[in-house]
Amino acid sequence: MAAAATTSPSPIPAPLPLAGYDRLDDRQVIDRLSDHSQIELEAVESYERSHEDRKPVLDKLRYLRGSEPLPGYDALSVEEIVTEVKDADLATIKKVRGYERKFANRRDVLEEVVRVHHARQAAQPASAAPGYQPTSARSARAGT
Repeated sequence: MAAAATTSPSPIPAPLPLAGYDRLDDRQVIDRLSDHSQIELEAVESYERSHEDRKPVLDKLRYLRGSEPLPGYDALSVEEIVTEVKDADLATIKKVRGYERKFANRRDVLEEVVRVHHARQAAQPASAAPGYQPTSARSARAGT
């Protein structure tokens, strides 16, 4: 009795990163990129490089791709982001603001980021700014 031939199943093609991707021109692809997470953008970039390899699309992807300001940021809800921002340092708050403006641009997140940022700046003493001296302090030392 002959052994049955073993064949591996044919690989399932990966879904296109954007609906109808292969029918979209450069501008149409670029216009839709900012609505996607870093993971989705990675898939778009991989697909684009292996298919069309269009320079304008890859340039836009290079601009959009980057690290999330908080671990798993793209999967966080507005409430989770707001909670994280309340405990974040100024550098992280600035990263969240820039990332949010670049991608989702959610009003609730941006308002909270601005509120927390202003509160943190107000809490820092004026002496935290190097070289800052109120005018009256300079005048008193100069003897005027």
